[in-house]
Amino acid sequence: MTTPADTIWEIEDHTQAKHEILHRYLSAWFPILGTTNSKIVYIDGFCGPGRYSGGRPGSPIIALETAIKYQSQLQQPEVMFLFMDERFDRIEHLKFELSKTQIPSNYYVYPKAGTFAIQFGNLLDDLDSKSLQIAPTFAFIDPFGFKGLPFSLVQRLLKNPKTEVFITVMTGAINRFLEHPDENTKQHIVELFGTNSALEIASSSTDRVAKLRTLYQEQLLTCAKFVRYFEMRDSNNRTIYYLFFATNHPLGHVKMKEAFWRVDPSSGFRFSDATNPNQLVLFEHEVTPILAEQLQRKFNGQKLYMKQVRVFVENQTAFLGSHMKRALKLLEETKKVQIETLKRGGTKRRANTYPDDCIVKFL
Repeated sequence: MTTPADTIWEIEDHTQAKHEILHRYLSAWFPILGTTNSKIVYIDGFCGPGRYSGGRPGSPIIALETAIKYQSQLQQPEVMFLFMDERFDRIEHLKFELSKTQIPSNYYVYPKAGTFAIQFGNLLDDLDSKSLQIAPTFAFIDPFGFKGLPFSLVQRLLKNPKTEVFITVMTGAINRFLEHPDENTKQHIVELFGTNSALEIASSSTDRVAKLRTLYQEQLLTCAKFVRYFEMRDSNNRTIYYLFFATNHPLGHVKMKEAFWRVDPSSGFRFSDATNPNQLVLFEHEVTPILAEQLQRKFNGQKLYMKQVRVFVENQTAFLGSHMKRALKLLEETKKVQIETLKRGGTKRRANTYPDDCIVKFL
């Protein structure tokens, strides 16, 4: 993956997959928050020109059009869109694209050209000074490289418990530069991860890209309750980068997992340019036995309400409630669990249903 030099460029398959995740998540995020908040903030760092050479929309247009689609649920709050890119020509092109869109009166759109770390730092100062730190905020940070994205800025964002971040970390490129002799390059890597431990991975003989992913995930977990990642691979099936999502809200965590699974129905965490998108279903792995085994291992010998199982699946695994139901059905059929006939209120449980108030015993 090379950094484009032109103002606009052709979109790649993995970028389309990334945008599909973004669109699906925002389709849940905007309506949920629109009815309960007076202000919502959407941030797009490294936003680009707004549209690709083939006409497909870029991330800022996707975000704005998604919000417009759910305008009926966003009538009360002020909705702020903060778009940043270091290239002046791309911001000008974005302004041109925005001029063709009818923007609702309570939507405020601010395209800004400048170095991300500086502009973003100034933005956070501005948000603090205007007491916007309590506003629900979604920050999509999508650089081409690994320079100028210090972890300290991510930490500042996540100090607001209502903030969520969706970040691209170019682990493939970082891996190639881990042993670079230039001290500035090494410092950019240290700043990105917020720790010198990133450089220590250079001496590892095992999968360094996976270790970089694990380290960034661990760093995010120091300032967010829930962290998920999604792997992007090139046409040679090599890892290009990871998308990291961090939130403090369990519902946001579930909604992002749902978006991941829609893009990758086989595992929920990977997209490859080498895969024929029309044949994804043919290569799906059966995930039901995997989750069933996890549930057995976690709850072996325990008797508990189904809600406790669901909360575990949603909060601590990569799976969804729909996967849980199939896993429980498998466990019930193989007589590895017993589910009581009567629910907590005394009503009868219907076969092949797993409501929160029924009792399950893992054998």
